[in-house]
Amino acid sequence: MDTRKILSTIGTFAIVGAVSTAGAALWTNVLDGKFQMVKVRLTHPKSDKIIFVDFKKAKRDLGR
Repeated sequence: MDTRKILSTIGTFAIVGAVSTAGAALWTNVLDGKFQMVKVRLTHPKSDKIIFVDFKKAKRDLGR
């Protein structure tokens, strides 16, 4: 067995896992809220004021 090849494969899996986790965290914390805002604006284009409630954040804030 070639040690260098094994370490290269493990490193590749570690990098892919880290990037995947970072992408999921970015989606959960930032992009999902922005996506929902755009979706609401597209479904109600004539509304001047949009009320957007992030229930996850509200629940976190109430728990403090």
